[in-house]
Amino acid sequence: MSNLLLPPPLLSGTERSYTISNLWEGTRAKGNTPLERQLLNLVLPPWQRPAVWSEAQQVRFLEGIFLGLGTGYYVINGRDWNDEGNDSPMSGWLIDGQQRITAIARFVNDEICVFGGIRYSDLSIGEKRRRFDNMTFPCIELEYQDDENLLKELYRRLNFGGTPHTQADLELLGTCTSTSTATPT
Repeated sequence: MSNLLLPPPLLSGTERSYTISNLWEGTRAKGNTPLERQLLNLVLPPWQRPAVWSEAQQVRFLEGIFLGLGTGYYVINGRDWNDEGNDSPMSGWLIDGQQRITAIARFVNDEICVFGGIRYSDLSIGEKRRRFDNMTFPCIELEYQDDENLLKELYRRLNFGGTPHTQADLELLGTCTSTSTATPT
């Protein structure tokens, strides 16, 4: 038996099932330094990169929501307040999900279209509510952390571990054919 102990989880928090509209309808977190940036109701840490998804990537993500492909999840540092009722440092920081939430913000602000020309403002109230605003966008909300190094380590692990697809990987989609053995009836 090993005497090695596993470290505690970095991503330890409460999974919440917020709707997409909670990103702009809920209580807004407020930054504490000029280097923090606001993204809808959330605050971006000063060390987080800017939005990098192309408009085409944003549109594909948004169209995926309408097609029932889901949203993924996002991670925020929990909220805490000081004695004056102001947000504590790092309160409400968005640790993971900036690219997806930026796409949502741009769509809601009519800056981008989906499906060849449909803007958010073109949707009826019913379509907005049923097909977008009320869709679940799961959130993992950490207990409030005032340890910036811990938040940076979580960010590193969530954002620097994947391997991007290559052009050759994409080309496989065009060369592979189904080998289904089903016979027509």
